[in-house]
Amino acid sequence: MNTYEMKDTVRMQATVGERTVLTELGQEFTLPDYQPEIKRLIRVKATVLPADKYVGGGSAECTGTVDYQILYTGNDGALYSTTQSGEYRFTVPTELPSDVELGEGIVCDVTSVAEQMTGRVQAPRRLSVKCRLRSRIRFYATRAIGGVADGEDLERLYGESVCVRRFLGTGEAVALADEILCDANDRAMRVICAEGQVFLTEVTAGSGCVNCRGELCLKLLCCHDDAPTEPPYTVTRRIPFTQSVPVDGAEVNCEASARGTCTELRITVEEGRILCEASAVLEARAMRNERIAYVRDLYSTKRACETAHTAVTLPQMIRCANGNFSLNTAIPLEEVGIRAGLSVADLSGTVTLGETEAERGKYYLSGKCRFHAVLCGDGEFSAHELEVPFRYEMEGGEAIPADTDATVDLISCRARVDGERIGLDAELAVSVALTANAQVALLTEAALGSETECRHSSYTVCFPSREDTLWSVAKRYRIPVTALLARNDLAEAPAADSAESLANVHFLLV
Repeated sequence: MNTYEMKDTVRMQATVGERTVLTELGQEFTLPDYQPEIKRLIRVKATVLPADKYVGGGSAECTGTVDYQILYTGNDGALYSTTQSGEYRFTVPTELPSDVELGEGIVCDVTSVAEQMTGRVQAPRRLSVKCRLRSRIRFYATRAIGGVADGEDLERLYGESVCVRRFLGTGEAVALADEILCDANDRAMRVICAEGQVFLTEVTAGSGCVNCRGELCLKLLCCHDDAPTEPPYTVTRRIPFTQSVPVDGAEVNCEASARGTCTELRITVEEGRILCEASAVLEARAMRNERIAYVRDLYSTKRACETAHTAVTLPQMIRCANGNFSLNTAIPLEEVGIRAGLSVADLSGTVTLGETEAERGKYYLSGKCRFHAVLCGDGEFSAHELEVPFRYEMEGGEAIPADTDATVDLISCRARVDGERIGLDAELAVSVALTANAQVALLTEAALGSETECRHSSYTVCFPSREDTLWSVAKRYRIPVTALLARNDLAEAPAADSAESLANVHFLLV
């Protein structure tokens, strides 16, 4: 028999590589002379900005910036902060399959989080910070798989399924500004530190873009100049914005999600007002399921035919959206190791994600919030950490999720000590994309013998078994399916290989 290459291949976007890269980061910083000396580090927090990606030459190079916010006490016992920046860089080999169509480009998706954050004071104005950057890198590209062989004598059984296609984009930095008016009769104040979180309230796909509407949520930790060791107070502000993030390939029928990062946050205190300037960088994705047709089986009406199949996994979109939820809990002080009599001066946190589960028609995204509390008591400040689990519910849990691409950002949080318990309230924003896997068998090879004359008697009667279908009978006798239908005056079934194709049929003329 001669083996024929399959033509008219099935083209679909698929995951063609995935890696987790751990990058150890270490930076040393020297504070300027006008910055108070460091007596004690209270908190070091890292914000990872989106990576610039270059894919080529068999690898992907990713570079970006990490902003470190450092909260400390000075020699006077008051709280101070400084923000320093460092760079990160790592390279990942692509190692693409041979059937990737490079002409359509490679989509590189990078998600990085900082973990194991530590800081060390080396001198009154010099410190070092270390952290581990955990980056998940995935490559998506169009693959050409399977196909059909040439020949008018070939009968083909087609199948149809759906496969997800992803589109990614990063917008230019959005410049935002606002001012907060202060009471002219109030005591002179100082901003100890400021944080900004991007909260997206509406995300929709457009033509070649993802449209985002949201707010930059600012939190300013302040104190009075004449009493710097007193418990500080918080000032909050929300600055609305809109942006269309360019996403090549996105269409209005896509589902979309996005997340944002605050950078270049500057706070200036003038007489009677606080000037706030910041930038927001948005990363957006659009996804849609596209239909693909493929050949499930094949036979020749004139030649002997042997076929080979390949099992292919088709990722299918379940959900791509943004959401938010609240976390409210109260925990005994003794359980979290906080001494009675202390108050919470400030609260921030990070989120660690766990598994995604499908249960009773819903999806559940679980994880933990790790809160970093700044405690105040007896004129001194100290730090304490505590963890709180969460479970976020999403509608539509029919398919088992095979892959979850999600981020959960802590938009705002506050704590209060009430008697022997500490109460925690937090608002969290979710950006999630869920996919499930479907298995299909694609016909990838056909071996055909030389043409032979098929001889049949005037009347051949077939008594199909329970396992037979219209397709299996036609294939056995090398007769076109359409001819078998016409000869027996049968109605065409939805699928020639379905059990219903020969329902209530006791014999066939072939």
